Amino acid sequence: MKRIINNFIFILLLFFNIEANANDLSTADRLDIIDIMNKYGLAVDAKDYQLLGSLFSDDVEARLIFDPTFFGGEDIIIKGKKEYLAYIKEAGSLYRTSQHLIGNPLITIENELIKVRTNLNARGYYNDSVDHSVTLWGYYETYMKKEDNLWKIVKHTFFSIGAEE
Repeated sequence: MKRIINNFIFILLLFFNIEANANDLSTADRLDIIDIMNKYGLAVDAKDYQLLGSLFSDDVEARLIFDPTFFGGEDIIIKGKKEYLAYIKEAGSLYRTSQHLIGNPLITIENELIKVRTNLNARGYYNDSVDHSVTLWGYYETYMKKEDNLWKIVKHTFFSIGAEE
């Protein structure tokens, strides 16, 4: 009997712990956060800078950490939405088209911010030749918070893990 009561208490505590963690972020919020990342890929590929800008906080900090196989391993830090959009426009001008495949979103809460880690496989076709392209692999660590009841990216870091031209 004592064993049954202990098991019941354990299951009850486990249930309350799971329920408490699940309530930290609603399913609707999780879907909205995933949608922000999907819109990010779409906006970059479509060169829709109005949509892209709508995803970021004005004081966003972006960081791009490239491995040695792409851009020589540069580490670029950009502060502010206007500056980040200018960088993306300039980088995007190298390509006639691109496709970002962003997936496996892992969403956690860190210090009152939402952190989403997503994998990236992107291919860009250069303007200078029909058959000249680059494939880039990596992942994003993106932090968001709600501003005026909408999720906004406040910190966005790209980690390159490989590239092939």
